[in-house]
Amino acid sequence: MPHMPKTYFIKTYGCQMNVNDSEALAGILESLGYSEAKTPEEADVVLVNTCTVRGSAENKAVGYIGRMKKFKSHGPSPKTQVPSPKIIGVCGCLAQQEKKALLTKYPFIDFILGPASLHELKEVLGERYEVNGTQIETCDPEMRNLPQKRKPSTVAYVSIMYGCDNFCSFCIVPYVRGREVSRPKEDILKDINALDKDIFKEVVLLGQNVNSYKGLGTRDQGLGGLLREVHKMNGIERIKFLTSHPRDMSDDIIQAVRDLPKVCEYFHLPIQSGDDDVLKAMNRGYTLHYYMDMVNRIRKAVPDAAITSDIIVGFPGETDKQFENTLKCIKDIGFDTVNTMAYSDRPGTASSKMEGKIPEKVKKERLQEVMAVVEATALKKNQGLEGKTVEILVDEPNLGRTRTNKIVKFKGNSSLVGKLVDVKIKKAKSWVVEGQLMS
Repeated sequence: MPHMPKTYFIKTYGCQMNVNDSEALAGILESLGYSEAKTPEEADVVLVNTCTVRGSAENKAVGYIGRMKKFKSHGPSPKTQVPSPKIIGVCGCLAQQEKKALLTKYPFIDFILGPASLHELKEVLGERYEVNGTQIETCDPEMRNLPQKRKPSTVAYVSIMYGCDNFCSFCIVPYVRGREVSRPKEDILKDINALDKDIFKEVVLLGQNVNSYKGLGTRDQGLGGLLREVHKMNGIERIKFLTSHPRDMSDDIIQAVRDLPKVCEYFHLPIQSGDDDVLKAMNRGYTLHYYMDMVNRIRKAVPDAAITSDIIVGFPGETDKQFENTLKCIKDIGFDTVNTMAYSDRPGTASSKMEGKIPEKVKKERLQEVMAVVEATALKKNQGLEGKTVEILVDEPNLGRTRTNKIVKFKGNSSLVGKLVDVKIKKAKSWVVEGQLMS
């Protein structure tokens, strides 16, 4: 039988950081001569890039891993002639947190790679694949400068830092992604410069807490300084950054958003709770008064800014009154939208050991209630756009996003994809707005 080209398939769960990690995994594989398969059935190497930050994402990833056992049968697939057994690798946060448990439960897994070990994939597939269950230990992410195989899109995610030092009591990220390490400015700018500017029009600077970026080497040039450097680059139309910790939002960052035309008026600032006692138990490091003062500073400097957030309901010990404080906070601040979730224990975190766990029934009820408030608040914010003409970046023939990240539906065509166009907003809904293309 003639030699078949090597192929790979990557299944990704979780946040934009995981999407970015999967692009790095794909880049490594393609540097080794692999090409992407459309389905896992057609691939020689199947990687499952996992998340453990949220229980729902973890459960989906675990279920998918379990289904990979079928690929360890003997003989080639009669349909594709791809020989079995396939190489099965598990990557990401769950892989880092539950290495031994995964290998025990799923002995067909060939190797485990945590988020800071992705650069080891080449070595695993080459010199060390013969060792079943190879575990690669973490290393300093600052040494990583990985190739990227990016999906066709108008948006490119570029990591500027790895890890987190905040240790919020509910969050597993510092345990699976390590302590904060900022990438050198030169590496970041090199990654952006390498983008095909005919395809990628928007760059999102990515990190667990981009506000604490320290990669420029001078005390007064953190994320604000990096935004100014990226703004100078030709071909990039829009710049955003994710995710920000409210405690580290500086006036310099706000001023960069105010002063730099390419930097979008969009702040994602997870508040998590609207009650001071819950915030303290979460180890967030700020009060509601501090957060609201920061919102006021942003809106004074950037009046048209969109502010979005995250909320966790049902944190251990959360009373009905404390939950009501969160609902009031959402209404008072008037978020553009909020990602809502019910609390779930994450292994090894401080909150997993706390007393006063909220019954599942109560958590579900609170989640439904907070979602209703968020939906009403988002609708009110979007109705403020009705009758206005806004600039959108066209992602799909009939779909685009404003500078403030609102989704706009309109009648367009494929020739507009990747272009900045003006649309008059005709009708607002909670999660999208409808508009008419301006000639």
